[in-house]
Amino acid sequence: MKRLYIIICFLIPAMVWGQRVTPIEAQAWKQQADQVTIVRDNYGIPHIYGNTDADAVFGLLYAQCE
Repeated sequence: MKRLYIIICFLIPAMVWGQRVTPIEAQAWKQQADQVTIVRDNYGIPHIYGNTDADAVFGLLYAQCE
């Protein structure tokens, strides 16, 4: 059990470090997010509107992650 704990303590920082987002990537995500509108109805069902199919899929994935 102690060995597993040590392995996890080394893996978690490595995973977080590997997920860095550059300012250029962040700007690209922001531009795509600006093209999507998500409206939730009274039951919490998301209605996703986007300019393109790719925008709608981006909105769908975002709504699922919420």
